[in-house]
Amino acid sequence: MEQQKDEPARNICPACGAAFTCGMEAGLAECWCASLPPVLAVPEAHVGRCYCPACLRQRIEAKSMPPG
Repeated sequence: MEQQKDEPARNICPACGAAFTCGMEAGLAECWCASLPPVLAVPEAHVGRCYCPACLRQRIEAKSMPPG
């Protein structure tokens, strides 16, 4: 399926396979993920393979919880 010119770029989440739009790739000044806490670094190997909003929130929440 080809992407329409006026349609934002779609990313596929490496964790769950959901399609989502990266704000930066869509031409916005900031992506939706910029509003979340910067708890996780994006490894170079994952550039262009970001998590969807739901999976990123789950990972941030899990990382932010104290061990125990």
